Amino acid sequence: MQKLSQEEVNAVATIKEACHRIAHEMMTLQPAIGKLSDEGVRSGLYETIYQLTAQVESVKKQVIRYEKGDASKIL
Repeated sequence: MQKLSQEEVNAVATIKEACHRIAHEMMTLQPAIGKLSDEGVRSGLYETIYQLTAQVESVKKQVIRYEKGDASKIL
């Protein structure tokens, strides 16, 4: 396992913080979507939000693997 450079440490921290902010902001979407009267629109938006959440989680997992020196397992 190779030690990360300071630039990489900073990049990992930036990515983690961005993922945290994105996840926090996305939490405000759920109640707002629930107030829409069109079930089809709500359903589509909920599905899209789910997919976005899954993608943000994927980014977080990949950067954690990179940080731990396990980048070879990144999908």
